[in-house]
Amino acid sequence: MDLLRNIKSDRARQRRKQPRGRNVFNTVSCIVKAYGLGESFLELLDKAEDSSSDQSMKAIEVKAKKELELPPFSLVSEEEYGLVMAITDKLDNPYLQFAHSPEEMLLSARLYEADHVLRSEDLLRHDFETLLLARRAGEELADLENRLDHIEENGDERSHPDFLLERSERLRAFIANVEATE
Repeated sequence: MDLLRNIKSDRARQRRKQPRGRNVFNTVSCIVKAYGLGESFLELLDKAEDSSSDQSMKAIEVKAKKELELPPFSLVSEEEYGLVMAITDKLDNPYLQFAHSPEEMLLSARLYEADHVLRSEDLLRHDFETLLLARRAGEELADLENRLDHIEENGDERSHPDFLLERSERLRAFIANVEATE
């Protein structure tokens, strides 16, 4: 009798509505439609892959995430379908489904390479450029702290530059601002 009750409860649980997750095709097709992207965007993808130069960390600020209305499903023309499929093939990464703009689609692959374990809440809350800058700020901060420790170990007070301390404080403030933003 317990077996029958377990089977019935399992079937009832399977029939319950499951919330739909974010779909890569739906997200990319909405961005293609909203921004009127065309074949020229594919050329931009090729150029972006070739020139993967890092941005300067001189001006760091938290950038607001752009809003994107995602319908439950997306209807696209044959031409848009080909473009969406080409984009998803070139930018094949788990963060692509959280993009809200063409810029974020371009940055999704680099962000995934830099940090594989970002939470979906962070990807939905922050602009990808901000997350990438926060990652780089953390790396630069670790380097600066290492340099400051090395200077203090040598005991050379004259070579202790104030700009290292100032830069490390600015980086800490930026990282704290990104982590506190909701």
